[in-house]
Order: sequence, then C-alpha cells, then structure tokens
Amino acid sequence: MKENKYLKVFTWLLYLIYIGSLAFFIIKQEYMYIGITLFCLISTIILRMCNKKINNLVNNNLYVVLVAFILFSSLLGTCYNFYDINHYDDFLHFWSGIIACSVGLSIIDFFNTPKQIRDMSKVFIVIFLLMFGVAVGGFWEIMEFGIDNLLGMHTQAGGLNDTMIDMIDGLLGTIVMMPFAMKKISRY
Repeated sequence: MKENKYLKVFTWLLYLIYIGSLAFFIIKQEYMYIGITLFCLISTIILRMCNKKINNLVNNNLYVVLVAFILFSSLLGTCYNFYDINHYDDFLHFWSGIIACSVGLSIIDFFNTPKQIRDMSKVFIVIFLLMFGVAVGGFWEIMEFGIDNLLGMHTQAGGLNDTMIDMIDGLLGTIVMMPFAMKKISRY
C-alpha cells in the first residue's frame, strides 16, 4: 500500500513538535511535562504503526483524530496550559465526539465486509454511531467521577453542569462527524 504523503508530513510534524517540546522541558527541568511529552510521542508512534499494519482498524481518519486529540489534550492542554483558555475543555469534549464516531465507524469496518456494510440499514448505522458516541461520553464522565472520588482530584470542577455540558459537547461532535461517516459508508 502506497503511503499517503500528507499523513507522513503530518506525522513528522508531530514528531518534531514532541521532540522540540521534550528539549524545552528538559532544559526547564519540568519532569512531569517530560513524561507527558514522552507519552504523546510514544502514543503517536504506536498509533502510526497500527495505522500502517492494521489499517482496517486504525484507518487514516481515525489515526488523525486520535493523534490530534493527544496533541490537543495532553501536550497543549496540560503542558502548555491551554486548559486555562475559556471553553478549551468544551472543544476537547466536542473533539472526543468526533473520535467516538470515528471509532464506531472503524468497528463497523473491522467486523463487516464491504458487502455486509452495503446491506446494512443506514438508519441502524446512524443509531449505532449516535449511541456509541453517547456511550463513550458517558463512560468518560464516569471515569472522571471515579478519579475525583478515588484520587481526590477535581476533573469535574463544575459539578453536574460540567458533566452535562461535556456530554452535550461530545454528542454535538458525534453529530457533526455523522455526515462524514455516512459518506464513507456510501462508498462501499
């Protein structure tokens, strides 16, 4: 399979960002941020290998949305304090809805042949992707609740309002991604 040159450039750009950040945090002796940046770099390398080896599970679309989320949430959000920007968390939950829809689509692709997908009810696919996105958002909020209660952290600083807005953001991300997913399904 011929490698997509834009994907290759995108990946190398990410590697450069992470290596530059590593150098910056090493100089500043920010050890926690060094660990987070290494996590970002290693995760991107692993996802790229999965994208190359098992493309029917981690396809190009899923690879891009996952590594972008890692960049936005871990490096920019945590290490460079983007979480201090108003509504940055909302943007990430919206992005997680896009990811959830992409993962749901990858699941459909992975477990079905193109003929099976063509024969599937489009209404079923829409309902599946929508419910998958809502389930992922709900599971994420349950994890945040558990982390807060077990580890004494404050991931849900806004309480119930924060939880509900985060879930709505994820749902909106799923809905926005739906036409792109259905366009891909229609190509089978």
